Amino acid sequence: MILIDSCIYIEHLRAGRDPAQVFAPHAQRHDLATCGVIRCEVLRGMRTAKARQALANYMGCLLYIPTLNHVWEAAEAVLWQTDRAGFKIPVTDAIIAVCAMKAGGAVLTKDKHFKAIPGLRVLEEFPD
Repeated sequence: MILIDSCIYIEHLRAGRDPAQVFAPHAQRHDLATCGVIRCEVLRGMRTAKARQALANYMGCLLYIPTLNHVWEAAEAVLWQTDRAGFKIPVTDAIIAVCAMKAGGAVLTKDKHFKAIPGLRVLEEFPD
């Protein structure tokens, strides 16, 4: 399972590419996922209601990792641990990381914060 971070969506959108089309070939080989934080980060920036709805519909077809209390509690532990190691990680990134770890997956991202999170598999591109 691959949880696609918001920065990947935003990179494609800024380049004028439809993330659904870009990710489609990878969906045949990997389970692609999202979570509430990623949806909020991506969809808030959509310029038109029509484009927002189209991307929301696509994201609605992905595996959805819920952020129940145990996710928030695990994120608290991650943040406490990384803070003590000298890494200040945004809360949103900790939630995304824990979602991936709880689902047994990896995060596809270009955000360097994720590399400081112990036990998280981080991908910078889709695996073959």
